[in-house]
Amino acid sequence: MEQSWISIFGSIDVTDGQITLVPVPFPPSTPEAAVTIPYALVRSNLEFEQGTVEFQVWLPDAESRCQVGLGGGTPVELYAGLNILGAPYGFAAVKNGQWEPIVGAGHGSRLQPEHWHQLKLYVQGSNLDLYFNGVKVVSTSYQFTRAPISLLLQGNGRIAVRNVQVSTQKPVCFVVMQFTEEYDILYTEVIRPTCEQFGYKVVRADDFYTSGLIMEDITRSIRECTVVIADVTPNNANVFYEVGFAHGIGKPTILLSDRKREKLPFDISGFRTLFYDNSIGGKTAVEERLRRHLEAIGSYVAFHDEAAQRH
Repeated sequence: MEQSWISIFGSIDVTDGQITLVPVPFPPSTPEAAVTIPYALVRSNLEFEQGTVEFQVWLPDAESRCQVGLGGGTPVELYAGLNILGAPYGFAAVKNGQWEPIVGAGHGSRLQPEHWHQLKLYVQGSNLDLYFNGVKVVSTSYQFTRAPISLLLQGNGRIAVRNVQVSTQKPVCFVVMQFTEEYDILYTEVIRPTCEQFGYKVVRADDFYTSGLIMEDITRSIRECTVVIADVTPNNANVFYEVGFAHGIGKPTILLSDRKREKLPFDISGFRTLFYDNSIGGKTAVEERLRRHLEAIGSYVAFHDEAAQRH
């Protein structure tokens, strides 16, 4: 796909794939003139959810700011990059128009001006790593929605970005359920094929248990996935632990339960659950409801983007 970059705010120059801030000061008569450094918010046509975003950035001075934005245009946007809320390297979020710091690193150091630097962001599930000139400088865990990539450039000089490369990975759906024949059928006939139609790589927790790996590997997999699907029909301690961990880190989670269960445990009874009947018609119904939930978390776009490219 050919890249396209459009300024949502501020002045930029896009020439031969290089995006350059044109620092136009605010008019003297405006309140922002005395306190706001010129900036530009630039949005692309590159949809992103999992993988890497990598580019080179030219800093005319040590205070110049360059940040890559994820979840652009959604209620919560995540920014990662240079000189972010007082830290040379870091992550911050914008919620309801207000900046909120997440994590920063490099305090007490200054970025080298008049030099091309390599910036790389690696995203796997809700795990994010920021690399500066090949060195991992800061990491965090955060959940964001698939959306076009943005760039935020701010400074009194001509900050430039070139050689933007985006490598995408399939989002992962992590499935937790009891490992018996009854639930194997639900997994193989409904959950896995439905999720694969939406472009997911589907992983089930028993892949880990059968290889003898410990709970730390399960929690890491939950962090690295995009969505968790859990069948909470039987009182299975492993399933409830993994559901609780997913909820605790804000991971999108879809709960399933056979209608034969009379009552859900109090701790999860308030969460939306897809109830199903263990029959052919019941599986068809839960498949349709599962589709609607996957659409709601944004992966429907990913599936159709891939389908369009194939055709």
